[in-house]
Amino acid sequence: MIRTDFKGIRMGGQQTEPREELGRRCEVLGARSEVEPRTMTHLPPTSHRAPRTPHLALLAVVFFTQAALSQPVLLQIRPHIGDTLRMHLSQTVEMTGTTQRGGRESTPSSMTTSIEVFTRTIAQQWTSGGTLMQSITDSVAMTPASPGSLADLKRRTMQAKRVMVRVSPDGAMEIVDDDDSNSELRHTFGEMPAMLAREPVAVGEKWMREMQIPLSGDPGAMGSVRATFRLDSLGRNGDIAYISMHGTMSRMNIPGAPPPGAGYTTSGTLAGTIQIDRRLGWITDSKSSIIVRSTIAANPARKGAPQGAPMQVRTKITQWIRAMRTR
Repeated sequence: MIRTDFKGIRMGGQQTEPREELGRRCEVLGARSEVEPRTMTHLPPTSHRAPRTPHLALLAVVFFTQAALSQPVLLQIRPHIGDTLRMHLSQTVEMTGTTQRGGRESTPSSMTTSIEVFTRTIAQQWTSGGTLMQSITDSVAMTPASPGSLADLKRRTMQAKRVMVRVSPDGAMEIVDDDDSNSELRHTFGEMPAMLAREPVAVGEKWMREMQIPLSGDPGAMGSVRATFRLDSLGRNGDIAYISMHGTMSRMNIPGAPPPGAGYTTSGTLAGTIQIDRRLGWITDSKSSIIVRSTIAANPARKGAPQGAPMQVRTKITQWIRAMRTR
């Protein structure tokens, strides 16, 4: 039996108060509230809530890291005094020559030479012009080489030789105590031009340098290189700088050098990459490829003989230098 009256509602033997009475009984610190009771929404336990604070901290770290890497940085060659750097140079020179005969290209004649040099370089003193370093050649390998050949003689001359090298902050190298101007060491290491920007650069920024390099296969001749460098990225929290380079080259007329013959032209291209360890203050990896194309006119023909066709010579110089600090 269900009984109802104005005081309450009885359902199944249980009495509930009317909504008016329930609302009047909601009191907090003596202040009456006429707000009707609402259904409570239960929040999940704290352990199941999304951890927002670590995410915000991670975003902040990423933001500040990107902001730091976007700031201009100064790229310099400045090794620590006392550091010993081991260097490995690999260089290959490929020369290919062809001529045109009767509208057809002759069978190309080619020659390839290579050299590998292992050296130790010790940073000894900082000067206003750069860092003075002692370079010691541990071993040299030349191909082709045979006992008594010119290549073997050069190899023996270079091996175990000690020279002083001045390395400027922008990357240029100069041998300072080698009296032999034609030495292989001077030709290999002492003619490396300046490559780095003198002012701080940001990722994506470019700079241009004009350099002079010797032309392989043309003794005494120099090539003028106009190269564009770009800071592609920074790695390992900004410690490693990745640089790319592209450029063009033309032959220079050096005073005192034999002038090129009639019909002689030279042009070329340059491409490569550089990695700089900014903590070490040194270039740890450098790869470059230079392609030079030359046209050499044939010697004047004898009277009544047909004029010879000019020779097209393609020279490709590939160089890879790696370096690491000796622990």
